[in-house]
Amino acid sequence: MTAWPRRLLLTAAVLPALAGCTVPVAGVTGVSVAADGDLLGVIQMCHGRIDGALLYPDDGDAPGTPETTAFWDHDTPVTGFTSWSLASPADGWTAGKAPGRLVPGQSYGFYGWTEDHSWSSGSVHFTTADLAKLVPGQVRYEYGDEVRTVSLDDFRAKACEDF
Repeated sequence: MTAWPRRLLLTAAVLPALAGCTVPVAGVTGVSVAADGDLLGVIQMCHGRIDGALLYPDDGDAPGTPETTAFWDHDTPVTGFTSWSLASPADGWTAGKAPGRLVPGQSYGFYGWTEDHSWSSGSVHFTTADLAKLVPGQVRYEYGDEVRTVSLDDFRAKACEDF
């Protein structure tokens, strides 16, 4: 997707939130790390679908806040489980804008979206310090105000139980 449609998509995603409308959440988003240290996106859709994912700095215009927003598109709608390297996407994922270096102390948000705003996956928020606590095979995700760290197998099997 070119920059102009992407900006339109991102603007369209923000405007409903400002107007009090929200996109229905139909899945759970997590982050993990690979054995080589790569950041992994992990999403379990409980129903519905997503078309892509977005990583963004989530604390506004704080001094020194990076303006890096990264996004990925999938070549087909994603239902069920998906996981991919955010640095080296594969298996149908392509980076529309690859992430730069994550800044220590900066908080990031990550979630899945649909082009038509029909569904999304709930956001997960993290810092580089949070990622440093993960070992390969663990997933960090959020359920309400609770942050959970579970095995990848438990995430796949149980993330939608509380949904």
